Amino acid sequence: MKISVKCRLAPFVLAAALLASVQLSFPDSVQATNWNDILEGWERYSNLPEEVNQLHESYQQTQEQLQQAQENLKSYQEQNAQLLEQNRKLTETVTELTRQQQRRAAALHRNKIIFWTSLGLLIGYFVLIRLMRYLMKRRSDRL
Repeated sequence: MKISVKCRLAPFVLAAALLASVQLSFPDSVQATNWNDILEGWERYSNLPEEVNQLHESYQQTQEQLQQAQENLKSYQEQNAQLLEQNRKLTETVTELTRQQQRRAAALHRNKIIFWTSLGLLIGYFVLIRLMRYLMKRRSDRL
């Protein structure tokens, strides 16, 4: 079975006629816009792998930054725990020093009171003895 050249070319001629009628039916600006849209779509489609690679690299960088931030956070938490422990120890030390100072101040106050009371009693004793001698001498002179 031999197919004639006319039968083979018929689909191509029909497609060309259809394409020509479509182009003639639309104004030039619409045709240009359609072809421009098709070209822009093709350019966008051809640029997709590059954009995907850029997004992948950006994702990797973001993951690395996140991991680094988590490591920094962990080290900051460890430092914070150490600083809290040091702060607790310093607070205990300051509290103990304050108590010791209060004890010293109370002991000094008590010692001052004992000193002045002792001095007053001693002076009072000598004054009382002198007064009693004077009164006894005066009484003996009257008799």
